[in-house]
Amino acid sequence: MSLSTRNFIAGSAICLAFAALNGAAMAAQAESLGYQCRAAVRAELKGPDCRMALPPSPTSHCNIPANADVEVMDNKVNECVRRGGPGRQSKIRS
Repeated sequence: MSLSTRNFIAGSAICLAFAALNGAAMAAQAESLGYQCRAAVRAELKGPDCRMALPPSPTSHCNIPANADVEVMDNKVNECVRRGGPGRQSKIRS
């Protein structure tokens, strides 16, 4: 195998490794934003002591029991993520 072929293969492997790490970091950041929004919305709907992405148990008072409430929560979480996170103002289009 020639030196240029080895350099090409090594360079390609390094590029793939960085792409994988960057993708994983972006996924973790998105998940983090989703978790932050889910916790903020749960606190808004169930009270400040319920500021958590997932309740600790199925019987927790922080659960969202009704299907209609789950839909409202999901819509609010999606709005929060689109805004860029909890505490961000919605963008006003003119």
